[in-house]
Amino acid sequence: MKKHTGIGVVIFLLAFSALADTLELTLEQTSIKLPYWVAKKPHYGAVILVRGGEHPKWSRLLAHFAKQLSQYGWSTVLLNCKEANNIPWITQLPSAISELRQANNKRIIMMHYGDQLNQSLEYFNKPQAKMINGLIMLSAYDDQKLDSGLRTFRFPLFDIGGQFDYGRVHQQMKDRSKKFRRPNYLAVEMPGAGHDYQYSQKLLLAYVHGWMTKLPEIKPQPAPIVSSYIEPVVFFVSSIASIDGFHTTSLLTRK
Repeated sequence: MKKHTGIGVVIFLLAFSALADTLELTLEQTSIKLPYWVAKKPHYGAVILVRGGEHPKWSRLLAHFAKQLSQYGWSTVLLNCKEANNIPWITQLPSAISELRQANNKRIIMMHYGDQLNQSLEYFNKPQAKMINGLIMLSAYDDQKLDSGLRTFRFPLFDIGGQFDYGRVHQQMKDRSKKFRRPNYLAVEMPGAGHDYQYSQKLLLAYVHGWMTKLPEIKPQPAPIVSSYIEPVVFFVSSIASIDGFHTTSLLTRK
């Protein structure tokens, strides 16, 4: 029975790998290929799905959700899901944001699922962090206490938990709701959903897609003004005093 189950998992992973494209990053002189689903039209932007956890592990939920998001117009990449990748996902994150930005995505949203939420919050609280348009915390939690100084972000936050989710997810959502205030923070408990959202994915997709499409698009930077170079003209002032001291004459000499 276990053998058949293992074969089924392998076939499932191969099927998803065949459907997914790849987003290639170069980090620490290493090429990393991340599972990537290109958006169907209309194209709203891009989503980075992070499976929180110390070690990379494939997520059936996130892979299926990524495929659904692409069909709704969101290019979607998975982080911390390929076990062959040993570089921490938080190290991959800035490069992933840059690659998606260069692909002319008008919005970039990150969704953090599960453990290690504080890494995401601490990263985006830094002034030098790569900018995104919004952060979705999906059944997100952390074993460490949240820094009390993390109160404001430069983009909206959407906190989602299931009705039958883990106790620590519910508790930490309550704690975050006291720290982060409207209008940039929204918290929702999804009725009937557990931590894996097995029977609630359509509802989850509706919640997430609706919230993301309302986020402001990135305004294109104005093109730099290009002008021809004109050599500056410099004048030197030379004062010649008269012998009798009653007047002074200034001569402008062009260089």
